Amino acid sequence: MKKLFVTGVPVTGDGFTGRRKELSQIEYFLENGQSAALVAPRRFGKTSLILKALQKLQERGRYIADVDLFTIVNKEKLAEKIVENTLKNKKISSVITRIKKGVSQAFKNLQLKQVIEDYEVVLKFAEPGMDGDELLETALDFPQKFAEKEKKDLFFFYDEFSEIEKLDGERMVKMMRGKFQRHSHVCYIFAGSHESLMKDLFTREKSAFYKFARVISLGEIAFDDFSNYIREKFSQEGIFIPDESIKLILDKTRGHPYYTQLLCGSVHYLVLGRKTTVDTGDIEEGYEDSLISERTYLEKTWEEFTTAQLETLFRIINIGNGHLYSKNKKSGINIARSIKALLLKGIIKKTGKGEYRIIDPFFEEFLRRNQ
Repeated sequence: MKKLFVTGVPVTGDGFTGRRKELSQIEYFLENGQSAALVAPRRFGKTSLILKALQKLQERGRYIADVDLFTIVNKEKLAEKIVENTLKNKKISSVITRIKKGVSQAFKNLQLKQVIEDYEVVLKFAEPGMDGDELLETALDFPQKFAEKEKKDLFFFYDEFSEIEKLDGERMVKMMRGKFQRHSHVCYIFAGSHESLMKDLFTREKSAFYKFARVISLGEIAFDDFSNYIREKFSQEGIFIPDESIKLILDKTRGHPYYTQLLCGSVHYLVLGRKTTVDTGDIEEGYEDSLISERTYLEKTWEEFTTAQLETLFRIINIGNGHLYSKNKKSGINIARSIKALLLKGIIKKTGKGEYRIIDPFFEEFLRRNQ
C-alpha cells in the first residue's frame, strides 16, 4: 500500500526522514549496552525513531520487544504484554491468550508445548486469582531469562514511559530499576511525551532511574532534511513544489513532524489531478484545511488548562521573545505557577531567561485566533 504523508501512526520505510544524528546515537548506546531515554513533546516522532533503530538491530539478528504503556490499564496487562512481546522473537504470538483458553489444549500445539517447557513461567498466567504484583515481578525478569536461554541480547522498548505513574508510579519505578540494573543481556530504551516528568525520572538525583539511561532530547526535524523529503515525495506524484512553497510549509509547521506531514497531505489533496506545480496559495489553503481537521484536538487541548494557564499562554504569544514576567510581584508568582504546570505538561519550552515558546505550532495559531 502506498503511504504518502502519513499521520497518526509510526512512520516506517521511506516515510521516515531525518534524525540521522539521533538514530546514530541510539544505535551506538544500545549496541554498547547503554540504556537510553528519548524525551520529546507529543507527536514529535519518538516512536517512529525508536522503531527504526530497533528494526536495524533486528536486521542484524538481534532480539527486540516493546510495550506501549499508554495502552496498559493494570499490572496484570503489563505483565502479559512484557512476556507476550518478548516471546514474539520465537515467531509465536498470543501465547498467553491461548494458554488461558486451556493448558491441555495448548500442549497439543508442538510450538506452544516447546515454549511452555522452556519457559514454565507462562503457565502462571493461566492460574486463577494470580496476584498482579507477583505476576509483574516475574514478567519484569522474563526478558533477561529469555535472552540468557536463547544466548542472544535483547533490546526492550518502553513507549510512553511517563505513564508508569498511573501504575503505583514510585513503587513501580523502584522495582523496575532494581531488576533492570541486574539484567546483563537486556538493554532498555524509554520514550515519553511529558518532558519534565521524563527528565525528572532519569536526571533527578533522588529518582530510582537516576543515571540509568542516557537522555536524548528530540527537537524539530532539520530544515534541509524535510525540504528534500517534501520535494521528493511530491516529485514521485509528478508534482513540482518550488523552494518558496517548501519554506512556507516549514515556516508554518516549524519542522514539527506531525504537522509537516499533515500540511503536505492537505496540499497534495488540493493539487492532485488539478495542477502539476504547487504555489503559495495552495499552501495557505492547505494550512486552513489542516487547522480545521485538527480543530477537535486543539479544542480538547484548550480545555486541559486553567484560566491562569491560558492567560500565561496568551502572554507568551503576545510578547514574542520578550521577558515573560512583569515587575508586579503578585503577577509574577501566578505566572510562575502556570509556567511550572505548562512545562510539566510539555506545552511550552524554555528558550532563555524568563522566555518561553509554545511547542505545538498549530495550537499556538489556534490560541492566537481565539484570544
